[in-house]
Amino acid sequence: MHPKRLSLSLLAVVASAVSPYTAAASTTSAASCIDYRYFVAGGTCAAISHGITTPIDVVKTRMQSNPEKYKSLIPATATIIREEGAEALVKGLGPTLVGYGIEGALKFGIYEITKPLVVNAFAALSAKLNLKSSAGALPFLLASIAAGAVASLILVPMEST
Repeated sequence: MHPKRLSLSLLAVVASAVSPYTAAASTTSAASCIDYRYFVAGGTCAAISHGITTPIDVVKTRMQSNPEKYKSLIPATATIIREEGAEALVKGLGPTLVGYGIEGALKFGIYEITKPLVVNAFAALSAKLNLKSSAGALPFLLASIAAGAVASLILVPMEST
């Protein structure tokens, strides 16, 4: 069978298996899953964790761009502070906080929204196919892939400017 037809066939099987069991529940659970706190928590944590490492990233970038001048971490840091001041270590902090804040908010928030939907879809499919075993980590993996894909699709155009 042609791969495109196979994937469409699999999609049709999943849709027919899931729709009778979860059509009404998905609408309700999708709306009830949206909690802004997931987005705030993800954005805050990502912005803080990446913001803290901005000085290290500045020094690393300088070491990569001029290895003759900046030979190792501590002397390179001292040289940057001596020549440009301590504020040079936080160059790029604003875009880092905004970019990773958006990325973290999207990834974490969308993951938390899609996770119950995918788990419910797998449960319905298992019930329809009379499967005894659970899907294990696969629904969680698919939810995380979806969240990462959405975050990337939104952020990549912004990074090109």
